Amino acid sequence: MSLPKHIYEELEAVVGARYISDRPYILAALRQPLPNIATPPQSPEAVLLPGSTAEVQAIVRICNKYKIKYIAVISSLIVFAYPSEPGTIILQLKRMNRIEEINAEDRYAVIEPGVRHGQLRTELMHLGLSYPVASVGPGGSVLSNFACASGDNHNEYGSSRTNRYICGVEWVLPSGELLRVGSLATDSGWFCADGPGPSLRGLIKGFTGQWGGMGVITRIAIGLDHWRGPAEMPTEGRSPSYKIRLPRDCHRIHIFKFPDLGKLERAMVEVGKAEIGFSVMKFFNASAALLATESANDFWDLWNSGLFQRELARPLYVYLATQSPEEMAYEEAVLMDIIGETGGEPVDASVQRIYEDNMDFYILVGFLQRVLRLGGAWAPAKLSGDSIHHMFEVARAIPEFMTEFIDKGMILNAPDNFMITPGEYGHFAHIELLFLWDRGHPDWANIGMNFMRRSQETDIGHGYHSSSPPRTGAMLQRLGPLYSNCHVWAERIKQAFDPNNVSNPMP
Repeated sequence: MSLPKHIYEELEAVVGARYISDRPYILAALRQPLPNIATPPQSPEAVLLPGSTAEVQAIVRICNKYKIKYIAVISSLIVFAYPSEPGTIILQLKRMNRIEEINAEDRYAVIEPGVRHGQLRTELMHLGLSYPVASVGPGGSVLSNFACASGDNHNEYGSSRTNRYICGVEWVLPSGELLRVGSLATDSGWFCADGPGPSLRGLIKGFTGQWGGMGVITRIAIGLDHWRGPAEMPTEGRSPSYKIRLPRDCHRIHIFKFPDLGKLERAMVEVGKAEIGFSVMKFFNASAALLATESANDFWDLWNSGLFQRELARPLYVYLATQSPEEMAYEEAVLMDIIGETGGEPVDASVQRIYEDNMDFYILVGFLQRVLRLGGAWAPAKLSGDSIHHMFEVARAIPEFMTEFIDKGMILNAPDNFMITPGEYGHFAHIELLFLWDRGHPDWANIGMNFMRRSQETDIGHGYHSSSPPRTGAMLQRLGPLYSNCHVWAERIKQAFDPNNVSNPMP
């Protein structure tokens, strides 16, 4: 199926012939299955590359006119970026990649959707500024992570999730109407996301975002922090064999191991009470092994050695980034007291050295794509937040459903491959469980969904708040009652803003 000629010509008139295509070999790149998807998604009818907000508006209005579905994408590294039904076009926003303003005095940056973390972070470091970089690697879209999806990061302990940093927003609604949110609405600048009356930030992002289901965010301003490191990263070697070490007088890494989750939880809470450290987390151990190696064979050698299972089953990662050597001495002394009181001990020196040599792990995960190198399939489960204590309750229940998949040889034997990241000095926490499986398994196509379903069933059975409800679909219906019946409100809001159901509808 392809777009009728008159519709194609209307869209072509908006973006120009160079920036629209329905050629099969172009569309083929937009319907390839992701590693955890067995069958290819629906093919889009066309792909467009708008270059401005006005062009996005015009495209969206044409879609409403002819009841054509549209999905706005950047990197397409999630299933929501692919059509779920025929009659869908893709809006690839990578041409809109301008950093429009960096206001160093008021500490905000105005960006378009195509701006990547590697692009913005580099510019800001030269100005002594920073922001919470979502844990997606340097090629991820900054705007998407702040306004449309996810937003958790390695540094949210000392800062916060990205949704807390949203300032002004320029938003093309599902109908094509342009809405400017916050201070921007009164031409007062980009500095604030809220204005008189109720805030719309919850509709724009909430906790996890709308995944393109509520129109297109074309520009946002994000709040900025002070950057405590050098203007240029001190890099040695070349990718993939490189090292980044920051000055030890104000930047230090400590990783400790604990005999059980209870002691680890207590240490994490106490570090937050002391308000020391910039990044604090319990990290995945299998994913850490993938990040620490440069090939699949290297990974298997390391994993089969048992080092990471032994040293990083229950770790506490602490990155200290201070303003002065004196502050470093104080924070390090407090940290060591806490670790001593809670029963932690340093990990093996070989593991510690990996992170001392790759301090960009805490700043901008430059080698995150290594998690894909095994060539199989992987997916996340959980992906929600609550108190630190509640996230550890969730973690203790993981074996209830994970063990059966491990025992049947369906997934990698890595029951400790989950992350707990506290935010804002421990006032909340995020949990994420990653599982990997072999695409050569006879039932590989069903493993991912079955695993996530069992994970959610465990949450529902215990009343846990650890699986983020998606925007629509059966999973939202199942999980909604755990979250104040959010599924009811999500459906009402979607119908009110998108009566034609054209903005990335989901089954």
